Parts: sequence; structure tokens; C-alpha cells
Amino acid sequence: MPASRFQTGEGRSPKAAMILVLGLTAIIYFTCLSGYPLLDPDEGRYAEIPREMLESGDFITPHLNYVKYFEKPPLFYWSVAGAMALFGQHEWAVRTVPAFAGFLTILLVMAFGKRLFGMRTGVMAGWVYLTSLIPLVLARLPIIDGFFALLLTATWGAWWSGYASPAGRIKRLWYCAAWACMGLAVMTKGVAAIALTGLIVLGFTAARRNWRELRSMAWFPGLLIFAIIVLPWHLAAGLRNPEFFHFYFVVQHFGRLVSEEHSRPFWHFLIIFPFGMLFWTAFFFPAAATAVRRAIKTIRLPSNWTGGRGEEAGLPGVSNRSEESTQSEGVLFLVIWVGAVIGLFSLSRSKLVPYILPAYPAMALLTALYLTNGGLARTSSRWCAGITAALLLFSIPVVSYYAQSQDMLPFKDLIWPVRIAQGAFLLGSAMLGVAVFKRHLAPVATGFVLVALIPTMIMTVPIAAKYRKVGGFLKAMPSPLPPQIKIAEWRNYDQGLSFYSHRRTILVDNVGELQFGSTLGDHSDFFLKGEESLKRLANDGPLLINLRPGDWPNVSRWGMFRPVAANSTNVMVGNDPFFRLTGLMPWPDDAVTPPPLLLMPRCQE
Repeated sequence: MPASRFQTGEGRSPKAAMILVLGLTAIIYFTCLSGYPLLDPDEGRYAEIPREMLESGDFITPHLNYVKYFEKPPLFYWSVAGAMALFGQHEWAVRTVPAFAGFLTILLVMAFGKRLFGMRTGVMAGWVYLTSLIPLVLARLPIIDGFFALLLTATWGAWWSGYASPAGRIKRLWYCAAWACMGLAVMTKGVAAIALTGLIVLGFTAARRNWRELRSMAWFPGLLIFAIIVLPWHLAAGLRNPEFFHFYFVVQHFGRLVSEEHSRPFWHFLIIFPFGMLFWTAFFFPAAATAVRRAIKTIRLPSNWTGGRGEEAGLPGVSNRSEESTQSEGVLFLVIWVGAVIGLFSLSRSKLVPYILPAYPAMALLTALYLTNGGLARTSSRWCAGITAALLLFSIPVVSYYAQSQDMLPFKDLIWPVRIAQGAFLLGSAMLGVAVFKRHLAPVATGFVLVALIPTMIMTVPIAAKYRKVGGFLKAMPSPLPPQIKIAEWRNYDQGLSFYSHRRTILVDNVGELQFGSTLGDHSDFFLKGEESLKRLANDGPLLINLRPGDWPNVSRWGMFRPVAANSTNVMVGNDPFFRLTGLMPWPDDAVTPPPLLLMPRCQE
């Protein structure tokens, strides 16, 4: 196929590839979302808050474990609550929300890529994003960041579409859409959406010295739309809760910049970001270097530049001056997009990997542009394919070694996942070895490795949940648990307990992220201290307690509790009234052994 046709996406091939990518996305994101319990703490938290909204009917003040929880705005909670209202309070209903957000993000990436660089590059960007590790994991994990990344991608894509459109009604509509999407992003994760958008927009307009464009941003209707989306909940939450504004803005948003919680060095995200693309990491570096060089050249050009010869701009076969100008500015915009996300979150002392997810759509586009516009013809692409092939071969014995050396899960349960992973590494290495000589195969081979690893992930996560999480224990007990039974945790807080038991968990010697909410109102019966508190609860009636295995030897000496269930990270114990009421039979005290361990609740014979 001629080069120009390859770049513009003519013919049926790009459309067929688009359908294939979307089909794989649906399968990968939506398959096997049930069959394993919530993965605490994150899945438990973001399932329990919406469940309590449905139970109480209060959709203004979020609650976690029945105390006020103002960490984030409620749009994601509302979405999960809506899914549970439609489909029932099931794990898969909770996980459907991030899966759907991930699917829409890939649609946006492909659409934005098509607008900037042509259909083939857009489809390639969707493929790169789908087969990058961090975006894939967060599309199957019900936390806020995947939803947030979708809305930010929509915001910045709409803003660029407004910038690239001629003056008139369409331009204003794109800018209004950007304001609306930014409002929704604020309702998902707060003022970070404004800060990031401001950095990108101001950074880009400053780089292009095109300050007049700021006047075209539909400020009056845009701010009105933004206010209609953002203000009602914030005002309602503030009126109902006088303490809301101080905690939400001062403590939660700005306090995190200096918080020691999740503290990491400044360069943390600079290291994590390229490796979050996993098998694309080798291609990340030449793609990023090429994009940065082109962005720097674009900065130096005057704002009224309309292009030159395509070959001078690094776009073989491109002769349309306007198209070349738009693409070069698009590269600059994407580079600033990535830099703003990584840079802003690097300034914060508190750093978690999901924070940088909004940078991956732009990096997927830059990687795709490199691959579809001459990158595969360069010698460096052979090195990228060869290095990745060698690392995959090295991973074959490594994955087996770690599966056998870890002590949390039994190796016998991991044999098939390990074999599938090793087969994926071997086949992927062979394909990339061929791609050293047939370089047009490199994108297919690189993405294929992660797709081939999906069965391993789908098989391993339920095993890990069974041996490390508590949700399976509650699901195996009589449902519903009699209301007289109190549930407590000592020195920890597994947030899925309330989701499965539909009741409040008593926390002993642990407050954690509920510190602020615990000070609002009288919660003295639910935040206790000391071993004597547990003994007093046991004397008051049927009690189920979740412990860490290291605390069990001490508790067993009290003679008040017997094991109900246990795994590698949890020991659930009950008193005699608990066993009489539920009809469950205790395990012997010495059945709680070092991990790997799994003792499920058992009925009396």
C-alpha cells in the first residue's frame, strides 16, 4: 500500500482493524468481572460508598462505614450506585463502571487520533492504549481514576477540536463541550481537573504565542455550563455539612501536596510512567524523543505558521500545508498534555500509580504516530523489538521462580496461570524476533503479548482474592447474617466487610482514612481502643472479628474465640454465641498455620 494511503487510512483495512480493536476491548474489559470478591481496600471502598447511598437515600453526603467521607466528589459514586440499582448489588455491577469508562476512553483515543493524524494512527493508538498495563488494570478495577481519565481525555480532546476549528458556531460548541467535560471531571476528582486543564491550555497557548485564542473559548456559556454542573452539589454538601469546605478544599486537595501519606520521591512517576506501558516500553523512548524534538521545533515557529514541505517536518509524503501545521501543533499539544500530568502529580509528595493514568491516552497517540509515520523504518525499531524479545525470554524462568518462591498462594493453584504466561512470553518473543526483520509486525507482536496474558490475569486474580481478601468468607456464611451479629476489625479495616454484611464494622485500634468522619457526631461505639474492648464486645452478644494472622496467637490465649475462617492475610474468629446463631462449626485453633492458608466457613455436620 502506498505510504500516503497508509497515513490517511484509506481502504478497508483501518476500519476492519478498528472493529477488531473495539471487539477485543469489549472482551478484555468486560469478561469475568464476577466470580471473585471485592479487592480491598479500593474495590471495597468504591462499592460500599454507593451501597450506603442506596441504603440511606442520601446522595449528597457520601458515607463510608456510616461516617461522612468527603475525600472525593460523588459523580463516580453516583455512577456505581446507578449500576447497582439497575443490576443489583453484585461485584460485576460495580466493576462494569470502570470497564465502560475504559471502553469509552479507547473510543476517544481513536477518534482524537483520527482527527489529528488519520485513521490508521488513531486505530494504532487505541491498540497501544488497550495493550498497555496500567490502563488495562484500571479499566477492570472500580476506582475513580479510570473514570477521571475518561473525562479529562474528553475535556482536552474537545478543547483541541475547538482550537483547530475555524471561527464560528462549531468552534464555540467544541469549547462548550470542553467546559462541560471539565465540570464532570471536577465532579469526579475535584480541582485537579481545573489545575491540569489550565496547565495544558496555558502551556500550549504560551508555546504557540497565540494568546488571542483564549478569547475564543466561549467563556460566558462555558462558565455557565461549568457552574451548572459543579455548583449544585458543592453548595448542597456545604449547606448540609458546615465542615465540608475546609476539609474538602484545604485538607483533601491542598493538604495532599505536602502529606507524608504515600510519600514518594519527585522522580517516582518519571520511572513508573514508561514502564506502565509494559511491552511498549522499548518503543516509548524513541517515540517520546521524536515527539519532543518535533514539539521543540513547533515552539520555535511563528503562531501564524501554516507549514512547509512535509519532508522538512518529518512527515514523508505530506504536502498539504494546513494538515502539516495541524499535526505539528497536535504533537506539541500531546507533549504538553503528558508533561502537565506527570509534572503536576510529581510536585505532590503523595503519589499513587493511578494518578498518572490521564497521561496514557496522549502517550498512546504519540507512540502510534511514531509507529505509523516512519518509526518502523528506523534501525531503532529493530533494537526495540529485539530488546523486548530478549526480555520476554528472560521472563519465562523468572515468572516460575517468583510463583514458587512466594508464600501467599499455593503453587499448585498457579501452575496453569504460570504455564499460560510462559507460553505467552515464548510466543511473543518469537513474534518479536521475526519483527526484527519484518518490522511491520512489531506493533501486532508487542500488543499480542499482553492480550495473551489476559487468561493468566483472569485466572490469578480470583486465586489471590480467595487467599488474601475477606469477601469470600462473608459470601460463604449464611446470608443474610442475623442482625444481632456485630462485626469488628482489630488493627485493620477491610472495607468490603460492610458491603457484604450490610452493616457497620466496629473498628478497634484503627481509624485510618475515617479519622475526619469519626470526629463528626458520636461514634464512640464504633471506634474503640484496646484488647478489653474486644472482650467486652464478646460478652455483649454474638461477635465476628477479623484479624491479621500475627494477632491470632494473642487472641487465642483469651479462650473467648474460635476460628471461623482464615487465609494468608486474615483470620476471622467468632465467640460461642456467634457459632450457635449461625450454625457454623469452628476450626481447631491449631488449624491456623503459616501461609499459604485457606480455611472457609463450614457448617455443622
